[in-house]
Amino acid sequence: MNNSDLPNNNIIMQNSDWIERFPFLEFNGTMSEDEVLNLVKMRKAIKNAQKQHPYKIHHTDKSGWFTNVDDPSCPNGKRKIRKCSEEKLMIALAEHYSESNQKKVTLPEVHNEWIEHKKTPTNASTIRRIEKSWEAYYLNEPLSQELLNKPLANITVMELRTWAEQLLKKHYPVDQKKFSRIFGIIKGCYEYASDEDVNIVSEDLWSKAQKKLPKKLRTEKATPFDEEQVFTDKERLAIRQMVYDDLKRYPTSAGLQILFLFETGLRIGEVCGLKWTDIKDSRLYIQRQADNHSVREWTKTEHGRRDIPLTTTAKQILEDVKAFNQEHGYMAEWIFQSDNPDFEYRLGYQAADQKLRKLCKRLHTTVKSPHKIRKTCISTLLDDPNVNDRTVQRFAGHSDISTTYRFYNFERKSKEEQALAIEKALAL
Repeated sequence: MNNSDLPNNNIIMQNSDWIERFPFLEFNGTMSEDEVLNLVKMRKAIKNAQKQHPYKIHHTDKSGWFTNVDDPSCPNGKRKIRKCSEEKLMIALAEHYSESNQKKVTLPEVHNEWIEHKKTPTNASTIRRIEKSWEAYYLNEPLSQELLNKPLANITVMELRTWAEQLLKKHYPVDQKKFSRIFGIIKGCYEYASDEDVNIVSEDLWSKAQKKLPKKLRTEKATPFDEEQVFTDKERLAIRQMVYDDLKRYPTSAGLQILFLFETGLRIGEVCGLKWTDIKDSRLYIQRQADNHSVREWTKTEHGRRDIPLTTTAKQILEDVKAFNQEHGYMAEWIFQSDNPDFEYRLGYQAADQKLRKLCKRLHTTVKSPHKIRKTCISTLLDDPNVNDRTVQRFAGHSDISTTYRFYNFERKSKEEQALAIEKALAL
């Protein structure tokens, strides 16, 4: 006999709004912020339960408040929930459907929630990088399809480990940077899903799976040679000559932008966002960054917002840029301009990179990116005994001097010059 056949019972709340029936779900002015948040969460859970609950709710003086819910573990596929009060039954139903929904949540759903949670006004470029990795290693990766289609709560540590090992073998060699691109997403999703306020899964299984991954499937990136990281003084002089020769033939200030990078050590995004108003009293104020998508009124880090002195050479380059802009009718507010409205008439983010690659090939030297110019500039300053290391740190926009030393201190001399220096140092 099912519930609808029971004699003398009352069927309630079939068409009424559950929220409106209960005073305990009403807001009042004496509630704390936490109480308000908890009530919002409860109201949402009860609304979701009402939408999903297909069975009638009954009440009798003898049996109290009761109804059925689906439960595959029971013989008839249903389980009865019985409570002494209507309020307690509502809470029990809310908990049941919340748990039931959580058990069905898949990795793509968690990823979408995690991304929304992770977004801030200043990390749009980071989100774009994550989404590219999501497409490459998850959505469009055959090895990941089983993981994507299975409820997160049903995935085991062994399944995570097997999946990760397969990806590592397929994309071998995988250094730390590539490892983070591939698995930073699953790490972030599990951390989010296992948070006590989210509670989609009871624990972070990825942290367990990661510890069991064979170390031999991960590689350490080889330490690059210094000549691959910086330009020598001889190369700088040659590049300067080629840039000014090219100005007569090519209608772009990308070459001048490269020379300006050598004098300022700016990040490429910082130089692309420079305006003429950023120059005051022979100093350059760095306060924004740009890419091919937009200009953002903040720097990479809070220490990136800084001002640096302009060298005599840097000032001359700026005069040459002014003349170039006037000659080509560029009247925008940016220092380095183009005729491309898609970039708000700024010089494109890739312009200096493409120009520098061509210059390196003509020099028959290792092809380097604009970031290697930044390393060259900072290394040059570190080499000079008259420039304090802390001054170099602030010039670079680093929060810690260890960053400057670890990632921007390279040997700029040629191998021949290094050999002579060693000979001199070791001579008796």
